Parts: sequence; C-alpha cells; structure tokens
Amino acid sequence: MMTLSPHRSVLVVIAALFLSNCVATEPEGLYKSSRFIMGTLVQVTVPGATEPAKAAAEAIFSELKRVEDLTSFHKPSGLTKVNDRSGNGPIKADRELLALISESLRFAKQTNGAFDPTVGPLTRLWNFSAGDPRLPAKSEIAETLSKVGWHRVQIDTTAGTIMLPDRGMALDLGGIAKGYALERAADVIRKRGVSAALVNAGGDVLVVGEREPGKPWRIGVQDPRNERSIVAVASLKDRVVQTSGDYERCFIENGERYHHILNPATGYPASGLQSVTIVAPTGMRTVTAGIFVLGVEEGLKYIESMADVQGFLIDSEGRIHKSGGADTVFEFKQK
Repeated sequence: MMTLSPHRSVLVVIAALFLSNCVATEPEGLYKSSRFIMGTLVQVTVPGATEPAKAAAEAIFSELKRVEDLTSFHKPSGLTKVNDRSGNGPIKADRELLALISESLRFAKQTNGAFDPTVGPLTRLWNFSAGDPRLPAKSEIAETLSKVGWHRVQIDTTAGTIMLPDRGMALDLGGIAKGYALERAADVIRKRGVSAALVNAGGDVLVVGEREPGKPWRIGVQDPRNERSIVAVASLKDRVVQTSGDYERCFIENGERYHHILNPATGYPASGLQSVTIVAPTGMRTVTAGIFVLGVEEGLKYIESMADVQGFLIDSEGRIHKSGGADTVFEFKQK
C-alpha cells in the first residue's frame, strides 16, 4: 500500500516571530510576497517602505523566473532543449547554462558521482516531481541506469556546445539550480541597493543583511519527522541555508520510505540519512543532495572540506552529526 507524504521544507523563523506556518499577521515594516517558481513556493521578505520593497521583491521574482526558464527539467527551457537532443550530436547552448552544467560536473567529480546531473532518466522513472511517484521494477531501474553517467557529458566551451552522446540521457539540475537562483537573487538585491532581504525558495533560504540593525534573520531547521518542530535555529546575515531531506517528496509502500534523493549508483533513493543542512556564504553553491547520498562520514568530510561552510546531518535513527563549526552557527533545540 502506498502512502504519499506532503511536500515540506525548512521552517523559516523571522526574528523569532514564526515558529509554525500558522501566523496570520506580519510584523510592521516587513513587506512579504509569494510566487510559485521553480516548482516550489518562493517567499520574499523585504524590510522597509512598501513601494521600494515591493519593487525589490518583483525584481527578485523576475530573476528567479529567468533562472527557471533556463534550467527547468519539466517545463520547456534551455535545459530541455539540450535533453531533447540527446543521442543526436552536439547542440549549441546558452553560455550561462553551459557554465552551470560545467559546475555541476565539477561537483560530480568532487563527490565521486554522489551528485550526478545525468540522473534525469531516473528522475523521470520515479516521477516524484510530477506528484505521482511510483516504485519502478528492478528491471526498469537497471535499464535506466545505463543512461546515467556524468563523465559521458561532452562540453566544448570554445564552440559553446554540449553533447549527451546516448539517446535517452538527460540532465537534471535540480540539485544545483535553486542554489544558483539564490546566488543570482543576492546579486539583484545588492545591485538595487537593498540593505536587507530574505528569500525562501521551498526551504533553501537566502538572507542578506539584517532584518533590522542588530537583529539578524533567524532561520529554523525543521525536524524531518515532525513538521511542527524544529531541531536547530541559526541567527544569520549574508548567508544561504540549504536543506535536503527524505521527507520533502516521498511515499511509503509496504512500510518502507521512498524519496526523491536518488543514488546515481543504485537508481534507488539514498539511505542512511533523514536530512542534511548546510550554511554557506551567499555567493557559494553547494550540493546538499550529493552530501545526502554520501552519508554521515563522507558527507561530514565533504562539508568540512569547504571553507566557511558549516552543517549537520540527521541519520536514519534521528541522531545529529555536526561539522566542526556547527555549534558556532546553530543553536540545537533537541536530540
């Protein structure tokens, strides 16, 4: 029997005013707006006068939509044009998209394939993103795995082309696109001279400046097994918080949880963790999904290999495993 789990994400706590999604009123002096972009609800919060704040929020939404039009896996985009050409030779691609794909391949190499942008065929097979997931047969997974392999992607930076050599191969940049979008949003905020803003893209959160002088933004990280509870809170400015978890898109069948973070080596959902959370500088992209696939030991090593990045992992038993600097960033509430 299959039981679907609703999409849930990082719980954002603004100046300790939000500890759940049940607050109906906004604090005075905060402009807040929401849009559905990149397959998730994006919330933008800007302190200050309504009209300038509204203009800043609209500029942020516009930039996020531009990134979606470039990177979407499901809707027509620059990326789908590349995927549609698989097995038919090289295709000219947008320079920005090529740079992002190249970076995703760099992450694939760094993580020994735990993060792999060529998981697109597996994404389609499991169908989590479309909201109607299913448990594929072992034979289907084995056949699909033959189309996965980051090292097979060929990019010619001089010609501005990319080639997916085998028909049916497909790139899925979902593990990096939101982080890139938040980086672009931070650039928009700075160029407009906005001193402070918060952008929550379905649980990946960008904070710029402070909510008000001397009061940083407060970000709460949700308990993977209790959407009304938080496991940690961080007081931050000029940072990005990203979380990947097995609760975001999942289903239960015959007592076993299947989720959207797929292990490129096996074709099945990665095991051993409930969630991964990291805090990084606003201009830095990371791959929490890849860290999730790496597991506790290798995942912590990867976090600690990056300068000015802290984080923690929650294993399948609910135990918290912290990177060396995690206690300097997070106030852990339980466990």
